[in-house]
Amino acid sequence: MPTIDFHTYDKETLKNFKPILAKSIQPDWWKKGKVAEVVNGTVNKTIRACPAMSDWLQSGYILVANRDMMIKNGITGSETDSQFFHTEDHSAGRDMEGYASQTHPTVQMHDGFEYLGKGAPIRDAFKMSNPWNITTPKGYSCFYLDPFLFQNKFFATWQGIIDTDEFNVNKDNSQIIFYPKVDHSFVIEKGTPLCQVIPYQREKWVATYSVKDHKSYVENLSQHTTEHEYMSMSEASRTGMRDTLTTAGPYKKLKVWKPKHKYFKEDMSECPFDPKTGEMKPEYEEDQIEMDFKDKQRSLTDLNWDGQEDVS
Repeated sequence: MPTIDFHTYDKETLKNFKPILAKSIQPDWWKKGKVAEVVNGTVNKTIRACPAMSDWLQSGYILVANRDMMIKNGITGSETDSQFFHTEDHSAGRDMEGYASQTHPTVQMHDGFEYLGKGAPIRDAFKMSNPWNITTPKGYSCFYLDPFLFQNKFFATWQGIIDTDEFNVNKDNSQIIFYPKVDHSFVIEKGTPLCQVIPYQREKWVATYSVKDHKSYVENLSQHTTEHEYMSMSEASRTGMRDTLTTAGPYKKLKVWKPKHKYFKEDMSECPFDPKTGEMKPEYEEDQIEMDFKDKQRSLTDLNWDGQEDVS
């Protein structure tokens, strides 16, 4: 079994970011959702029953915020045009020297690309080092993704692929890029999913394109004449495996779906976080950052507030 190794050289990392199994954290609305609802007297499956969504949601590992992060977001002091914004973790300069990273303003792309669509309020990215460095075996890369289905209201995570088998010395692959969805400061609360990391094996693929005749389609309507190993989902529904309010669908009864969360595990033997509580082990807590967020609401609304009262 290949191993994806998350490692850090700085205890500060433990206070700011924590990698966890994706299957261990899901949106509340998803967990509360039903696999089926009765609409106009007919049983209808919801997206909660969709194997594709369930697999993507529970695949890989997620980096979560391990503390409240105060993000100062808005027009810079040196620019007045509304397209020039600057976004930063306001605590970075004070508590975590070297943690924040360069941003990616729209001018780098000649104003030709708006990540969040036309009229997006912010045209600058907030880029930071997580800094968990990730190592995978030869031939394996990682998807860095916006955490699926969480739909954070303040930011979206830039997505990409990193060859973590090669690009993995010290902090080579520790960058995360965020694009704000709002034009004011905000707080990324502790426990917020920041980036979904899914390892995969690189392989060569060849695509083929074909048009099959109608006879083949008709034959596939029955498991007795089909060229495939399993019957179709429509046939399964016709032959006693119809959807109900308590089952996820015929694909589950037929066992043609292999839940992907089973492919991702953890070895907690040397993990700095307690496997039962998820909290940092005592030996790593001696210099825990103490941060005061009593003025949290003010930081959400006042772009010019730097955390200090004006006493002049």
